[in-house]
Amino acid sequence: VVRAASTDEARQQLTGVLIVSEDDAVRMVATDSYRLAVRDLDEGALLGAGQQVLVPARALNEVQRLVSGAEDLKVYLGDNDVVFEIGDVHLTTRLIAADYPNYRNLLPSSYPNVATIGRDALLDALRRVRLLAQGGATPVRLQLEPDHVILSAITTDVGEASEQIDASFEGEPMTVAFNPDYLAAGVDAVDGDEVRLAVVDPMKPAVLRGVGHDEYLYLLMPVRVP
Repeated sequence: VVRAASTDEARQQLTGVLIVSEDDAVRMVATDSYRLAVRDLDEGALLGAGQQVLVPARALNEVQRLVSGAEDLKVYLGDNDVVFEIGDVHLTTRLIAADYPNYRNLLPSSYPNVATIGRDALLDALRRVRLLAQGGATPVRLQLEPDHVILSAITTDVGEASEQIDASFEGEPMTVAFNPDYLAAGVDAVDGDEVRLAVVDPMKPAVLRGVGHDEYLYLLMPVRVP
């Protein structure tokens, strides 16, 4: 979830990752106000019932770098700090003393339009279309149709790039647009061979999940296009 945290120090609470106790499990949440990532972990013993802490995303980035599949990660929570133990390495960071926004308000209760797309095919098409998207400055449009999705990017000085990929779609055909870098980061983060893109309408947040992997959710704000 760290990739969704903000790097803007003026919004200190958004530079952290919220770790909160949820029904005998642990939920991690990060947002920069343009996207939101949520991951549920079966680590209920980490926090007390109802407890939550806000950990700097930079520290968790370093923990990710240090951890390998063969090593155990131990976490020790204090009142004002947290210690991560990875083998012989101890990393200590202060917790962020700030209120985190109510992220649940961003999550729509239902999604009437759902596209199911091959993850690798979507990543490959995004990579090619992004070449024209000028580092995220140009939105990528997704035209959602019953049996396919058309990705396109249009710039006034270069032209248009488009790719069609197979997909299944249930709902009202529509075109939605996103920041291409944020969309690619979300698709890359989900697990599984297929991605489910759930949409309310072109102006409401969309949600990405891996098919069969409901433990991770990536919410993405759309971009308004003509």
